[in-house]
Amino acid sequence: MTAPDPTGKRFLVPILGLSALILLAYGNTLSAPLNYDDEAVIRNEIAAFGDRFYQLYPPQYRHLFYLSLAVNHNWSQLNPEGYHLFNLVLHFFTAFTVFLIAFFTLDRGTSVGRKAAISISSTTAFLFALHPVHSETVTYISARSTGMAAWFYLLSLLFFILGSVRVFRFQRLSPVCYLLSLAAFLSAVLSKETALTLPAVIILYDLFFMQGDRWNSFKTRIFYYYLPILTGLALILLLSPALLSSLKTWLPKLDLNYAAAQISVIAYGMKLLFIPVNLTFDYDFNPRFFATTTSLIVAVVFVLACVYATLTKTPKGARLFYFSILWFLITLSPTNSFLPRTDLLSERNLYLPSFGLILLTAVMIWNLLNWTRNHSRALRVSVAACLTAVFIFYSALLIERNSVYQSNILLWEDTVRKSPGKLRALHNLSHFYLAEKSYQKAFVPLKKLAASRATPFYRSIAHNNLGNIYTHFENPVQAEKEFRQAISADPTIPTGHFNLASLHASRGQYKLAKMEYDKAEERYKIYRWGYPKPATLSFNKAKVHRSLGMFEEALKDILVYLKDVPDSADGRLLLGQIYRATGKDALAIETFKSLLENSQAQTQAHNQLGILYLQNKNFDAAIREFNQALTLHPEYPDAHYNLALLLIENSDDQNLARQHLKTALKLTQDPARTESIRKLLMTLEPQMNTDKH
Repeated sequence: MTAPDPTGKRFLVPILGLSALILLAYGNTLSAPLNYDDEAVIRNEIAAFGDRFYQLYPPQYRHLFYLSLAVNHNWSQLNPEGYHLFNLVLHFFTAFTVFLIAFFTLDRGTSVGRKAAISISSTTAFLFALHPVHSETVTYISARSTGMAAWFYLLSLLFFILGSVRVFRFQRLSPVCYLLSLAAFLSAVLSKETALTLPAVIILYDLFFMQGDRWNSFKTRIFYYYLPILTGLALILLLSPALLSSLKTWLPKLDLNYAAAQISVIAYGMKLLFIPVNLTFDYDFNPRFFATTTSLIVAVVFVLACVYATLTKTPKGARLFYFSILWFLITLSPTNSFLPRTDLLSERNLYLPSFGLILLTAVMIWNLLNWTRNHSRALRVSVAACLTAVFIFYSALLIERNSVYQSNILLWEDTVRKSPGKLRALHNLSHFYLAEKSYQKAFVPLKKLAASRATPFYRSIAHNNLGNIYTHFENPVQAEKEFRQAISADPTIPTGHFNLASLHASRGQYKLAKMEYDKAEERYKIYRWGYPKPATLSFNKAKVHRSLGMFEEALKDILVYLKDVPDSADGRLLLGQIYRATGKDALAIETFKSLLENSQAQTQAHNQLGILYLQNKNFDAAIREFNQALTLHPEYPDAHYNLALLLIENSDDQNLARQHLKTALKLTQDPARTESIRKLLMTLEPQMNTDKH
């Protein structure tokens, strides 16, 4: 008895076919941006703390998933192409592993024959590779945890099968295969904790298919696999405090009523695998959708029938059917059973469970084609044409679904269109509209969200964003109203105080601004609401303290800011201004001169040096610096204003001073500066008339 050669020519076509089809179907995703919270995960967790995942001990929550992101980040930082390529390659390996598992299962565990096994397993792999439901897992970078866990999960099952196949010339390799299976299982759990269902699937596979002289004895599997896997599970729980803590948190939350309500959701997920239309990133199920008592009874009877089939001698022909259904239910159970979740259904959670139903579909397709062989050629051609059309339809749906991920706005517009009642979708759509400065488009979803029954968090953020829009359109009264409503909606969130403080500061109300910035900082300290304190808070406080003459506090704030953002030109300019205001001229000059090589800050640095020289009565140096600022930026109003002041005080050229003042008046956007210039121009008019006489 010889084992099928996985490197033989019979497997070359599936390998090449899978590679070509995946590249064609997913090629347009390589240029897709970081979607939804991808950037937040990579920037906040990986960029800041990613190096810790290179240490494999002690294992941390989803350790291998975060390690893969850390590797990607080291290669390409925030460039999404490398991340997408990783996901694409991972999907190919997963699809090929699906092919091998399906082949060995059909060839060794059923009586369909080797030729049929290759045909069915190829169909299974192609359907898996091109199924539209899998778009989210492959294209959404943060869903990689699901994809990695699925591949390691399937790889573990494959090694278990290879270790259990009775091939005398490879008997010595069985323990190695079992060891690799256990290693793959550990990797799956460290990618996503939902992989803990694998032992149940292994036992199920053993009961259904590993019978007869084609397989090693059950005792061998007990000694080399089942005892080690029990030991391994115990070690995982002992060596991973995060996982143990998660389990302790989950267990008290198990809810039978929630599990009953999940029946309709699971049925809907099965429907999506057969008819993948109206796919969306964020599903919204209204109360009328959920299962009735009748559907609950039917579901319970069906599951009991599957369990009965598992525990009894099921006919060979029915084993694959029961196994496929139970595979779907078991692998889906961590996310859709007894444990309540905010997201009732996510397409990425169907990735691994889909294998069972896709394998069943491939068997039905093969049976249908086999049945047509005994009928007319016209019927065979018609059936083949229909199946080809379905395959093309699936591929077109996949390509169309992938195109939605080409921008965050497209993704969330599609989501809002399909789940109009999902408030989180409105929030995310408005967020990305604002990121693109599409203020008018953002206004509508924000108004809906602010007036909805959303959580205080979402309503507070909506009011904050509306306030920012009103600020942009120079409506400070309405902006202040929105910021106060944001604070009222959720007083624990610092954003409302931060935005209100910035509004006060822009209107010269520095005492009010200081009070609100202090409240914002206090809330960042005492509440954990999901985001760290922004460095700009310290920068803005420094500006307000400087404007209030509180230079000691201003210096502390700006030094805190520069510790977080050491290369900030604006921060160093402000530091120099504080030094200048406190009489530390040498430090001020050193700080301003350090900015002369910065193309973005040169103009302001020359202007600040001019002010410093003017205060020290070094008029020639001051004129030189102001002129240098205007050479770099002829429309810089501050330099025109300061040069005019110098000319008024220390020159007879009042006409030139007046020209600089008029230019400054035309260019400045500061209301206080505008009033000052007008007063100066009025005082110059009588003087110039006197000079003429």
